[in-house]
Amino acid sequence: MEVGIDVIEIDRIQQTLERFGDRFLRRVYTERERERYGRRPAELAARFAAKEAVMKALGTGVRGIRWRDIEVLPNRRGKPIVVLHDTAAARAAHLGLTHFSISLTHSRSVAMAVVVATKRAPMDGEADGS
Repeated sequence: MEVGIDVIEIDRIQQTLERFGDRFLRRVYTERERERYGRRPAELAARFAAKEAVMKALGTGVRGIRWRDIEVLPNRRGKPIVVLHDTAAARAAHLGLTHFSISLTHSRSVAMAVVVATKRAPMDGEADGS
């Protein structure tokens, strides 16, 4: 099991968005993330924190993994899920990590993400203790 956590000020994402606009969005977020969260700084900040948390769980920090190779989208019930591509998927495979659980939150000023990566998905009832 590997764990990653990150917190970021929402104003920092807002300022970066104002300064770099689409260039920042295209560098960090996938097309699906951009379509869904566009210019919503709190949502973008939560996903930015999530990507950094995943990178920490993968043991790389921000080096060696492209931002867009980590995608954070909601499932059909709205729960965030992690989808790995290319460099992130290769690193996870190298470590044998196959399941990523993620939790996102934000207040007025900060966004935070926690990621737990495991070598298998939890069995039914394992995750909630039932």
